[in-house]
Parts: sequence; C-alpha cells; structure tokens
Amino acid sequence: MARKILSYLLRGIFWGSTIYIFNVILSDIIGSPAIYILHKNPAFQATGYLLLGTALSFSEIILKSERLTNAPKIIIHVLIVACSVLAFGFIFGWISTDAPTVILVYILQFSIIYVVVWIAQYFYERHQIKEVNNALRNRDMKE
Repeated sequence: MARKILSYLLRGIFWGSTIYIFNVILSDIIGSPAIYILHKNPAFQATGYLLLGTALSFSEIILKSERLTNAPKIIIHVLIVACSVLAFGFIFGWISTDAPTVILVYILQFSIIYVVVWIAQYFYERHQIKEVNNALRNRDMKE
C-alpha cells in the first residue's frame, strides 16, 4: 500500500511540475497576463501545481476501482478533477474572479483538455494492449 501511495505521489509531482513548466513557457510565448501570477511568487505557484498534480494523480484510484462500472467511474473522476482544478485555481489565483463568464470559460477549457487527454490515453492503452497481445501470440508460436 505504501508503494502505491508513493507511486501516486511521485506521478503527481511529475505531472504538477510538467503542467507548471508548460504554463510558464506557454504564457511567455503568448504574452499572457497569467505569466505575472506565475512569476509573482514562483515557489507558491509551483507548490500549487505540485499539489494539484498530486490530487489529480490520486484521482486515478477511482478509475482503477473494480466496484464500479465505467460510467460512474468516469463521472466521479471528472467531478473530482474539475473540482480540484477549480479549487486550486481560485486558491492560487490561476482563475480570475473578475468576470462571471470566467467559470464558463473554465468549463469549456477544462472539457477540451479532458477530452484530449482521454483520447491520448485511449490510444496509448490501445497500443499497450496490442503489444501485450503480440508478445503473447509470439510466445505461443514459439511453444
């Protein structure tokens, strides 16, 4: 159990760091006002991204549950991820509260990113399954 927790924690740190670096680079390239927030207090912001990455990583536990069917798993996972990103966004100042449309923009951005990640994950897992099947097929042929 401790090994699983450490695995989720390290994966979360990796993804949190990756998201932070990606946001800094992207904000610099496009000249986004968000870069001010990211450079204003980098240690605080980096901590936020590390915590977010860890929360997102632990949300995978829902997807690996054998007690639920796929539809409830995905719905619960989407809600956990969306609420985590929204909460951390408000706490760390990544999401502005200046305009009421901010939440709608967030939902749109989140939905697009979530779908893209799921599509990428689908193709990755499909590739992994093909590799395992090929390895099993080759092993059976040799025997």
